[in-house]
Amino acid sequence: MSEPEQHALETVADELAEMGRRLDRLADAVYLQADRPPSHTCEAQEPPEPTAAPPASMPQAPPSAPIPDPVPAEPSWYTAPEPPRTIAPDEEQRSPESRPPGRGWTPSRLLAWGGGVVTLLGVVFLLVLAVQRGWLGPATRALGGVGLGTALLAAAFWVRGRPGGTSGSYALAATGFAALYLDTVAATTLYDYLPVFGGLAAGFAIAGGGLLLSDRWSAQPLAVGVVLGCAVCAPLITGEPNATLVGFLMLLHLVATPVQLRHGWRQLARSAALPVVLAAVLADTWAMLAPVDPLAVVLAMSAASLLGMVVATLTAALRPDDDTAIAALVAAPVPALLATPLVQRPIAAALAAGVAAMLATLWSSRFVPSPRARLPEGFTTAAGGLAAVAAMQSTMTSLDASVWPTALLCEALLLTFGALWLRRSGVLLGALCYATIGTVLALQHDIPPWHLVLVPHSAGLAGVLVGVLTALVAVVVPIAAVRLGVLSRPPAAKTLWSLAGVLVLYGTASTTMALVALFQQDRSGFLTGHVLITLSWVVVAITLLLRGIRLAALRIAGMVLLPVALTKLFLFDLAALDGFARVVAFLCTGLVLLAAGVRYARLVSTEPTVETSP
Repeated sequence: MSEPEQHALETVADELAEMGRRLDRLADAVYLQADRPPSHTCEAQEPPEPTAAPPASMPQAPPSAPIPDPVPAEPSWYTAPEPPRTIAPDEEQRSPESRPPGRGWTPSRLLAWGGGVVTLLGVVFLLVLAVQRGWLGPATRALGGVGLGTALLAAAFWVRGRPGGTSGSYALAATGFAALYLDTVAATTLYDYLPVFGGLAAGFAIAGGGLLLSDRWSAQPLAVGVVLGCAVCAPLITGEPNATLVGFLMLLHLVATPVQLRHGWRQLARSAALPVVLAAVLADTWAMLAPVDPLAVVLAMSAASLLGMVVATLTAALRPDDDTAIAALVAAPVPALLATPLVQRPIAAALAAGVAAMLATLWSSRFVPSPRARLPEGFTTAAGGLAAVAAMQSTMTSLDASVWPTALLCEALLLTFGALWLRRSGVLLGALCYATIGTVLALQHDIPPWHLVLVPHSAGLAGVLVGVLTALVAVVVPIAAVRLGVLSRPPAAKTLWSLAGVLVLYGTASTTMALVALFQQDRSGFLTGHVLITLSWVVVAITLLLRGIRLAALRIAGMVLLPVALTKLFLFDLAALDGFARVVAFLCTGLVLLAAGVRYARLVSTEPTVETSP
């Protein structure tokens, strides 16, 4: 081997040895990093060691692609100093300090928000006590509240620029905006410096500023703090739940809606919607007990309900997965529906009907051809149920109590036909609810059970109509349930059909007694009515048996009804009827049964096939 070749091999060996040493240092660095706790700081690194150049006398290796040097690690005894790191504002929002109030409370957050609550209470007490004891003047009090709120906001901006000042800035800003808002409420309700509309406009601007700042800082705690601070302390200044208080709280709900829809903050949605509903319910109750202007209260309640339904609809349309939309929709109509006793019957009925129409419009969105334009199914289902409740209230408000059963049973029939037409089981459920309430009211007023056993009572034309409607609804609702496939389970089907059969018998019996009582309201009419009831039941049972030769369902119904009619004949008619009425009842029943038996035997013998399974 020549001398140049030997030098070249030695150079390559040196390079390989150097690469091995670097790989060893890299392995040590990996193990060292694995043993250290995680840190957000960047480790200081040593510059790579320079590679010694080969002697000039030695031949150079042929040029090749450069091999990237691995990053050398520090020795095990060396720890690089951690340089201070500046946290970006958006990264600070993602820190634990930016969580909403009530989740992950830390001592700093607890102190900051506790101080804000105490400060707000101090402002409220100062405003109220200054009015009671005549401290200073109204202008000085109002300007003092403005100065305090401004100072708190300035402190919030100053604290935010400091390390760890996130929670403190949120609490200071929320307290400042709440102080300004409460000062506006006091200037409107206590000092009469501002008219109601002027106070509402000022409150709108202040609350809007607080929500705008929370949107800019992406801080849900600030938004919730502003809304709750204003909502909780405002009633302490107004002194009573009135229309003005509801108006101020509606402003909070209104200005919080865009921020809530943009960020999807559910806690803000609850914090903005719940105070309005609670204040409206209290205002309704207060207006019933205290001498206040009912028209202003009704207008305020109507506006609150309208705002709640609009916000709930926007939330459901823009954020379908937000379950707060359904809760807001359920609570929204409550203020308007509770305010109906404050006005006259026509206005109250129109108010409830308007609420029902709006909710029915929301429910009808499920029939929109475009799936993207439809509201979520759970939201529309809730709207349909609330529409049924509001429509029932409108019906019972506009009509006298004597016609409630008739109206509700007619609406039950309409809803049943609508369910068949639309193929919607939810509509049938509403029909069942209407039918149940209407039947219960009918049993109390128009066709009570004692009309069937006491002679002197007469239900008149109302009893005839309600009895027919009761029997008709008892037949139509189960048939619609079968058509829609709702009665898929045999126990439920048997229960519903049994209850329907009992109502049919009771409705027909009440109708018969009411018809007879129209012409003969004495004991003779009472006896005649029961004879006709027994004969009608027997005739219907035989008709079902004859028609049920090929259809098992009708045959079973006839086989059930016939023993019922005979039981009435032997247990009730034999004891209640006397003389000629008893003879007529037994003779007619026996003759009908004999004729039916002969006819039934002839039909069975001539029919080629008879269905035996129900």
